[in-house]
Order: sequence, then C-alpha cells, then structure tokens
Amino acid sequence: MSNFSVVRKGYDKAQVQEYIKMQADKYESTILGLRDRIEGLTRENKELRGKVDELKKEQDNINIALTQAIDKAKNIEYSSKVKFALEGERLKIFSSKWQSYCKANVKSVDKDQREGVVSKLKEYEEELVELMSKELNISDYVNDADQDFFSESRRLKRN
Repeated sequence: MSNFSVVRKGYDKAQVQEYIKMQADKYESTILGLRDRIEGLTRENKELRGKVDELKKEQDNINIALTQAIDKAKNIEYSSKVKFALEGERLKIFSSKWQSYCKANVKSVDKDQREGVVSKLKEYEEELVELMSKELNISDYVNDADQDFFSESRRLKRN
C-alpha cells in the first residue's frame, strides 16, 4: 500500500486516483494473462482429447485384428486337421491298391526280389502307421493364442 500525502480534507486525490489506476492496470494485465493461459490450456486439452480418441480407435482396430487372427488360426487348424485326415485316408487307399497290385503280380517276380519288396513294403507300412498315429500339436499353439487374446482383452478393458 502506498503512503498518500495528507492535504486539506483528506488524502491527495491525484495520488489516490493514480494509485487506483495503477491497481486497475495490474488487475487487467493479470486478467489478460489468465485468459491467455485458459485459452492455451483449452487448445491443449482439445488436442489431447483428439489424440486419446485416435488411440482408442487404434486400440479398437488392434482388438479387431487380434480377434480376426485368432479366428483365422482356428480355421487353419481345423482345415489342417481335415486335410491331414483326408491325406491319411488317401494314403491308406493307395497302399491297399498297391498291395493288391503287388499280390497280383508277385508270381511274375523273382523270389528273392519278392521277399525284398515285401519286407520294404512292411517297413513303409509301419512308418505310415506310425506317422498316422502321431497327433498334431497345432491346438497347443491355438490354445496359447486364445489365452493371450483373452488376457489382453481383459487388460485393455480395465484400462
């Protein structure tokens, strides 16, 4: 606070008026500064909300892509199992036809060659049976992918 000169009937009016004007100028400059700051923060807030919206869209796109990838993996697993089973059946039919052909023509082949061919056929048949009995482990990978997807979905929903 300023000290005003005392004049007749109170303080010097010119000094008081000058002090009031100075205080009003300070007040107005403070108000202008605060308005500028509010406008800047409002712009920044709007920009940040836009970025948040973009990130939410990206998150949704990622969730959709993950879901589609898991569905595709399940389809691939199923079609692989079907193709594997069909190929096994085709090989069994081929083996049966080949054995029938060999049995029909066995008499025209030398006995030593025949025994060699028969033993090789038995080896091939055993290998084929062994291969057909093996289980594909594709489902393990798909199950892992399912678990990863569901845990990631839960995490994203929490955020």
